[in-house]
Amino acid sequence: MSSITPLIGPESGLISDSKPAALAALESLLSIRSFEEAVDALFARGLMHGTMHLSIGQEASATGVCAALTSTDYITSTHRGHGHCIAKGADITRMMAELLAKQTGYCRGRGGSMHIADAATGNLGANGIVAGGIPIAAGAALAQKMQGKKEVVVSFFGDGATNEGAFHEALNLSAIWDL
Repeated sequence: MSSITPLIGPESGLISDSKPAALAALESLLSIRSFEEAVDALFARGLMHGTMHLSIGQEASATGVCAALTSTDYITSTHRGHGHCIAKGADITRMMAELLAKQTGYCRGRGGSMHIADAATGNLGANGIVAGGIPIAAGAALAQKMQGKKEVVVSFFGDGATNEGAFHEALNLSAIWDL
């Protein structure tokens, strides 16, 4: 056995090898996929308006990252953020209501697919602007630091975000401010 502690695995303390943790991860994966397939079907039938960007095939990244977070940690999301919301603990009924423009949705039906936020679960919101969530996450991390808190802030983003100034600016400030 190596004396180097793995970054991921039971020895690191980051990932549980317990059956309940594995079942919770599987439930998250299946919930995200089921939600996305239901949304796809409703959108295809013309029952949802606006644009729709699904996260089918990206369930594991949302589930894995959010499994390592606590309930007091924060995330920012992207235009493909349904899975991030679900993995962080959002209420699927309220999410669906939001996508159907119902008053009972997270943003009272006004935000739609790309702008779901849920402060109660630490979801600072999705963003329709490529790389838009990254500086928001940096600001949230700075706020945590200034308040003497240790919460983690994660920003989900796609490869296109790395071509945006906001990505580089937020990374530079995060490094300078030791976030």
